[in-house]
Amino acid sequence: MFFSKIQKSLVSLCDYYKDYFSVGTALSRWTLFNKGIEQKLALKHFNEFVAENLTKPMFIYKDENTIDFTEADKYLKFCKKYNKKIRWHTLVWHAQMPKWIYYQDKECKELATKEMLEARIKKYIFAVMEHTKDYVSSYDVVNEPISDKTYKLRTEEDHSFWQKILGPDYVEKMFTWAHEANPNAELVINDYNIESTIGKREGMYNFVKEMLAKNVPISAVGLQMHISVNDPPVEQIEETINMFGELGLKVLVTEMDVSVYNFEDKERIEYTPELLEKQAQRYKEIFECFKRCAKKGYLTDVVLWGIMDNCSWKNDFPVPGRTDIPLLFDGKGKAKPSFYSITEE
Repeated sequence: MFFSKIQKSLVSLCDYYKDYFSVGTALSRWTLFNKGIEQKLALKHFNEFVAENLTKPMFIYKDENTIDFTEADKYLKFCKKYNKKIRWHTLVWHAQMPKWIYYQDKECKELATKEMLEARIKKYIFAVMEHTKDYVSSYDVVNEPISDKTYKLRTEEDHSFWQKILGPDYVEKMFTWAHEANPNAELVINDYNIESTIGKREGMYNFVKEMLAKNVPISAVGLQMHISVNDPPVEQIEETINMFGELGLKVLVTEMDVSVYNFEDKERIEYTPELLEKQAQRYKEIFECFKRCAKKGYLTDVVLWGIMDNCSWKNDFPVPGRTDIPLLFDGKGKAKPSFYSITEE
């Protein structure tokens, strides 16, 4: 059974870190539309929201002539009602795009021409930026562009059609169009394992540095930060944030959770008090790192990908049928040792 009420004696997480960075969370449809414990926790502890799915292109760009913000507007309205900072995830991705966008017609047999795809995505970017410019603080313009294999831009081998159809300058174009549509927006390039895999970090760093040399209007780098209780070392996380901060960019942690498993683990483990304490210590060390980076003016946002363990995307991934406990509140909405570890004086 869920707690019927949240633990009111807890310090508000976002209030606790107000002098350092915004503290956000991802909202699922369930959280948004059900006034239960998860929504109450979201409103008390987080001052920044991002939609888990409602603002992804496949849910908005219905066809050549239909850009439908009906569901996304419910998310925007909710955030505005409670005066929360809003992130938009995402404008361009290799996943969760409408399939038709890459093809010449609804039959999806022949790939679109470069001119056709450019016109479609430019139309979409301008429509989103215009529709949301009075509400949204930052946008993931391009999500997960760096290959895990080559540490360069994704290709068709990495399940991306963008470079295949538009060419290697497609990222540059996306940011340029987003900036043209809303010159005041914070424009983010977002990816996973940047803090975990040195080769991928170097690939992103070199790519972003090259973009900045061309005056491409990238404002910030988003580190998804799906990590574990074991890796990567805190020193490596801090080094990563500092590297991008020293380029003159803001750094956002955009999708953080701390799995009790390594990615390659297959068997379920017992969630012992000792394991919960290990996770708590891990959260504490990382949030101390975040505070140091925020003091330098590098880190501005820390967003957790979810609120309660039972609703985490890490359940069933990467091992079907296996649960995980990567967040700050357990499946009943009770604060875990990890919550207390990052709010203790």
